[in-house]
Amino acid sequence: MRIGCDGDYLTIDWEPQKYKTKAAAAKGLYRSLRAACERVGMNPDIEVSIFNPEQAEAHGYVGKAWHVIWESGPYDWGVSNFFSGPWGYCEPYWGFDLAFYE
Repeated sequence: MRIGCDGDYLTIDWEPQKYKTKAAAAKGLYRSLRAACERVGMNPDIEVSIFNPEQAEAHGYVGKAWHVIWESGPYDWGVSNFFSGPWGYCEPYWGFDLAFYE
């Protein structure tokens, strides 16, 4: 799978169809983004985050959702991607994240 926009694409190893729950899909994307972040020379411990619904709410996000965040990833990567699977769908909250709504 590729993420990105404006011609800047990065291949990640994430297959949304293989997950059964939103939590599993979000955690799978998180692991894949960490690996992609590291491949391009960034520190995934600093650049990639995941919030469960309670953590997201505490950080000011609206709605119960898992959030997977890569602020330093390809420009607006979250906006240019829509994914779905047996668990439902995810959509961007900001341009640099995807929200897996409950």
